[in-house]
Amino acid sequence: MKKKIIIAALLCTTLLVSIFAFAGCREREFVGFDIELSKLVAEELGLTVEFQKIQWETKEIELQGKNIDLIWNGFTINDDRRAQMEISTPYMYNKQVAVIRKADKSKYTSLETIRNAKFVCEAGSTGQLAAELNNFANVVKVDDGGQITAMTEVKSGNSDIALVDSVLANYFCQEGTSYSNLMIIPNLILVEEQYGIAARKGDKGTIDKINVALAKLQENGQLKQLADKYKLGSELCDLSYESKWDSLTNEEKEGWNYIQQKGKFIVGYTEYAPIAYWD
Repeated sequence: MKKKIIIAALLCTTLLVSIFAFAGCREREFVGFDIELSKLVAEELGLTVEFQKIQWETKEIELQGKNIDLIWNGFTINDDRRAQMEISTPYMYNKQVAVIRKADKSKYTSLETIRNAKFVCEAGSTGQLAAELNNFANVVKVDDGGQITAMTEVKSGNSDIALVDSVLANYFCQEGTSYSNLMIIPNLILVEEQYGIAARKGDKGTIDKINVALAKLQENGQLKQLADKYKLGSELCDLSYESKWDSLTNEEKEGWNYIQQKGKFIVGYTEYAPIAYWD
């Protein structure tokens, strides 16, 4: 009797697996422009890549503590960050925009009309910087879920305006998404910026190697092909670059030697499409 029960259970399990397979069920994939670009660069450099989810507000601590080797996640280049980290050549253009509910289209149209609204942004992001530069008083900063959570707060009515990346907003504020009731305020750009890849301060060797790889991917067309896949082809920067490796000191090459010994670099990320997300 016991043997019959076991056989029946195995048959049921096999049947369920078959049903799920037939229904088209599959494991989720971790994808996105930065995710796939980092894999291409790693392959070009003879390495593998490992992804480590982080809190964006503590990204600098994660980097300095060697929990990650690179911040590669829609990372905006600015002078403060250049002072703290080594940053690659810019690879993509981006803007900070204001996302509202479509129902508020006539209410929020300009910088003056939004000034007294309730804002939400990701903690430690350029969206927070945009709020500070414009002296917005009523600002909620979120950690978990980052910019996606900021968009959700507006969608649900808890906030009026999300200050987020245009790369993300353009992806989500379209028909067919769960955020199709949202829109970007037209002709209102709060900050213009460029994305780069950050390594620990002094690690010029790793950044040099990454810059060389990026330039090669642009030259052979793989970068444009990947960008077009995510409808980002028009946002790419010119990545022409000549290696500075021979002029670097041994100390400046130590970071690259450390990564080579591991055979991989660890990339810190937060989730948001089309940069890094589970499909």
